[in-house]
Amino acid sequence: MTPWEALALLLLLFTGVLVVTLKNAIHAALALIGNFLILAGIYVALEARFLGFIQIIVYAGAIVVLFLFVIMLLYAAQGEVGFDPLVRSRPLTALLALGVALVLLSGLWGVNLAFTKDLQGGLPQALGPLLYGDWLFVLLAVGFLLMAATVVAVALVQPTRPLDALSPEERKEEKEVVR
Repeated sequence: MTPWEALALLLLLFTGVLVVTLKNAIHAALALIGNFLILAGIYVALEARFLGFIQIIVYAGAIVVLFLFVIMLLYAAQGEVGFDPLVRSRPLTALLALGVALVLLSGLWGVNLAFTKDLQGGLPQALGPLLYGDWLFVLLAVGFLLMAATVVAVALVQPTRPLDALSPEERKEEKEVVR
């Protein structure tokens, strides 16, 4: 491993840890942008320029903007929660993190879990048939999940009743809650 590869690995790990440990969601999204940019640099260094540019345009651009949009919507409607809604999911999260770590470390142990298809350096001519052929369902599912997440975020911040239907006293209370 060259010093540049080690530096890229450390920066990827550092920004990844920042993404999941920062308490401010905006700062975590900025760390995610940094992670995506470092990964794009690795793609370019591996002679996969197309993948590097797509990483910047799609992920560091569009996907993170979508995340920030959802974060801003959720912060706009954030109320006081009297309990921690993530308590039940912590064991599952730890189990998933362990699984991901084992898959990532399998490369160090010599276990080959990678696909054997030659992507010719990430050229569009090699990626197109793969994405729109073998992986079409996965591509559509990811697009649907992103759309569904955005729709759910917008639905979560919508008021239950329009302000016009409220009495003057209820309007005053509603405005105080929003502040």
